[in-house]
Amino acid sequence: MGSQPSLLGDDDGGLRLRGGLAPAPALPVARVLLETAVPHLARTFDYGVTQQQDAEAVVGVRVRVRFSGRLVSGFLLERVDGTDVVGPLAPLERVVSALPVADEGVMELVHAVAERWAGTLPDVLRLAVPPRHAAGERSALAALERAQEEPPPEPDPQEFPAPDDAPLALAAYVEALTDWLTEDSTDSKGSADAPPQGPRAAAALTPGGEPGTGWITAGLHAAAVVIAAGRSVLWVVPDHRELDALSARLGPLASQTVRLSADQGPQARWSAWVRAHVGGARLVIGTRAAAFAPLSDLGLVLLVEDGSDHYAEQRAPYPHAREVCLLRVRQTGAALLMLDHTRTVEAQRLVETGWIGSIDRGRDERRRTAPLVLLPHGDGAPERMPPEAFDILRGALGRTRRETAHGPVLVQVPRSGYLPVVACARCGDLLDCPRCGRRLSAAAATGPFACAGCGLREETCACARCGGTRVRAVVRGLERTVEELTRAFSEVPVIRSGGEEIVNAVGDEQAIVVATTGAEPYAAGGYAAALLLDSLWPGPGLDGVGRAIARRLRALALVRSSGDGGRALVLDSTDVVVRVLQTFDPVRYAHGELADRQATGLPPVSRTVKLTGDRREVLAVLERLTRDVGDDVLRPLLTTDDEDAHSRLLAFPLASSSRVSLALRAIAVHRSATGSPVVRHVLDPVGAL
Repeated sequence: MGSQPSLLGDDDGGLRLRGGLAPAPALPVARVLLETAVPHLARTFDYGVTQQQDAEAVVGVRVRVRFSGRLVSGFLLERVDGTDVVGPLAPLERVVSALPVADEGVMELVHAVAERWAGTLPDVLRLAVPPRHAAGERSALAALERAQEEPPPEPDPQEFPAPDDAPLALAAYVEALTDWLTEDSTDSKGSADAPPQGPRAAAALTPGGEPGTGWITAGLHAAAVVIAAGRSVLWVVPDHRELDALSARLGPLASQTVRLSADQGPQARWSAWVRAHVGGARLVIGTRAAAFAPLSDLGLVLLVEDGSDHYAEQRAPYPHAREVCLLRVRQTGAALLMLDHTRTVEAQRLVETGWIGSIDRGRDERRRTAPLVLLPHGDGAPERMPPEAFDILRGALGRTRRETAHGPVLVQVPRSGYLPVVACARCGDLLDCPRCGRRLSAAAATGPFACAGCGLREETCACARCGGTRVRAVVRGLERTVEELTRAFSEVPVIRSGGEEIVNAVGDEQAIVVATTGAEPYAAGGYAAALLLDSLWPGPGLDGVGRAIARRLRALALVRSSGDGGRALVLDSTDVVVRVLQTFDPVRYAHGELADRQATGLPPVSRTVKLTGDRREVLAVLERLTRDVGDDVLRPLLTTDDEDAHSRLLAFPLASSSRVSLALRAIAVHRSATGSPVVRHVLDPVGAL
């Protein structure tokens, strides 16, 4: 069965369906995209629409069809007059639901994502449209009927004021947003090719008077303005912790909000998706699963912590939620507000190209609205807590006569997965970098080893004293830290957050909260103090220092400002990390890092593709790809071999994105059709450098 429109299918000019069924009187041919993971089958196939199916077989509905002798699910993407299939045409088996889920709006985004990441339409649709749940669909449609009978009250933006100490640039952004919404509703609606563009900005926030949750107040302030103007808002956050905190603050917007996340059950997720799709919600909040949420008349996209690891999709074609949101902004002209306590290099590139504006504070204002960052005196033993840590703890817990803020204290310890300090397992000596003498770190007990000071990276490392090659970790882990602090402060509650037991929030009572990186609870009113223990440099990667800065600033953002007595002790040994933390100025670091990337031609000023598979097959794909896109487009960056696969990482200019993507898709389709071994391609793989 083909997919090209032209012929009627029979010599006598009439369309016949198998089984003698009568075809629909108009547009009797349905073009169906099968839900398949096979690349060469990722195209439309022609099926007949019977007279009985004519009314419900509309574009976008889910259908069941018979393909190669078995029933397969698919999406009806088009209805046409004729087909090039010779002989009777197989009819649709049934329409699964009359709800058109793969409509024009959804498919526009699906096509754009498939093109950018060289994926197939069925793969992207699997990410964009959740599995159907009949009960969830009924409950969503029933909720829509009730809302139509009793519409929820329109939100009053005055109920969601701006943060008291918001940067002036944030007020200017909301003012520009208000002006744009007014102009867009009364004057020009733009054209399909060039919709009117809303204001776009990236904000680097400090704790200020609302430690940890200032992004919620700022986002709600902007969202309420958009929703009051009759437009919809998409708000994407990294994890369920942020999602829970946001849900608790929605207030009058709760009745117009749906929540989308991967941890929802099938019924809840499908019900929320349908509500958004049919116009039953003005605000969609969620994790990366919400980036595809179907919203009509999208007015604002809010994106929190755009560099979070949680935004990297683990299923083909592996799109990043930040880039999906940016695609939606470009397609719809919606406004964009990126909220973070740091500034990623990717966001800084958008700022410096003029595509988005920057919202941040001046030097003096940053220092006033951020906690005071202190450093320990001397190096000390890496396995012991320095004396300054106990001084800060006693001060925050009211065990000293010093005038300090009182309240809960955050103690951040390294999360598992990287060994910040390693020692020889034979003699116990700490391993130092043979090039610069700084402490070495390791990805695991067997390596590879790396130095944050000079960038050295070695697969193996021998002890300078005894020559031993086995190492052990020298860190203060979660359990050991909890045990030590429980003994030292037996009268104070010690709360543990990490692993399988993550605490979302704590009160403002005096307590010690020991949390692994990324599991730090919010504290009512902010923490009085924080201890950031050990180095959190995540290894010898291109974004290693930037990720360390982001993780540290995320913890510092939970602490009260210096004006309110907030203090933090930092035990980092990486100079650039310490400098950013003390000044709370991630924008300056991102600017310098971007300049380095521009000089070296590394992402985000270029894009990358990773090919993985059998060595001979990878080389064959690379040879054809080079031939198809040109010898001067691809630049080799990294080659790796292990027992299971061979990998090649290559860079290419941003201007060549479409050419490389089309070539990769064509190669994948050809290899699939000919039965060649699979060579996986991933565009812009996270952590590949």
